[in-house]
Amino acid sequence: MIDEKELALARRHPRGTERRRLLPYRDALNDVTAYAALPIADRDVIVRWAETRRRIKVRDGIDHDPANLADPLLSAERLRAHVLAGECAASGRPAFTDTGGDLLALVDLLRRP
Repeated sequence: MIDEKELALARRHPRGTERRRLLPYRDALNDVTAYAALPIADRDVIVRWAETRRRIKVRDGIDHDPANLADPLLSAERLRAHVLAGECAASGRPAFTDTGGDLLALVDLLRRP
């Protein structure tokens, strides 16, 4: 469960929070195979941040700004698509239709046998 305290921190400092959470996973965020090879606990960190990003985008409109070349924040949609592709690869599924909504719930479905 992502609580209000976590969302508030992400809203106040989205770029710094993203950097702290995702920097250790730089290779996995650039390669689906590297993502799929991560242990579940590490993938969970990425999934949780991707869902946090979705929520702050929906509630507050905070997302990647393509006009700001110095903006390191990843696009919420691109991050989500990468997470779903990586989870498909990790589970051996050929494809998965993103129905939108809570990413934690979708990933849980993908991880079920």
